[in-house]
Amino acid sequence: MKLPKSLIAAFFLFAMTGFAMAETIVVNPYGKYLEGEDVEVEMAQFAGRNADGLYDILLKMKGAAAFNAGIDGKTIKYRAVHGGSGVDYQLNGKTRMSLRQNSGGSASTYQVFLDGRTISINEVKTKSQEVRPLHLLTASTEAAK
Repeated sequence: MKLPKSLIAAFFLFAMTGFAMAETIVVNPYGKYLEGEDVEVEMAQFAGRNADGLYDILLKMKGAAAFNAGIDGKTIKYRAVHGGSGVDYQLNGKTRMSLRQNSGGSASTYQVFLDGRTISINEVKTKSQEVRPLHLLTASTEAAK
């Protein structure tokens, strides 16, 4: 059976498009794990910059403070916006987390805003290696359905 050239060309283009889509990196493969009083946070950063030139993030928060805020275990996308000496991460105009550069720019301070509280959180490098950004992406996509 001989296939028409147009069918072969269409199949080739379809296969190449699928390959190109598979190679597109959506999230940075290196996540962060942060923790503070009554909260644990897994964070994934999107690979592309937003309109403000910053990287949006996915956050999954667990713990008593996250439970009281109604987001325990949920993975949610937050938009990065310029804020003070760093970045604010917002959903519907409300800041959920902030990142500030300390003077000299060598250290960063993270804070989350949950249930009327401001909680300082710090990265735990050994646990950051266990964060799976693609799993967070999948969870946020499924939650949006």
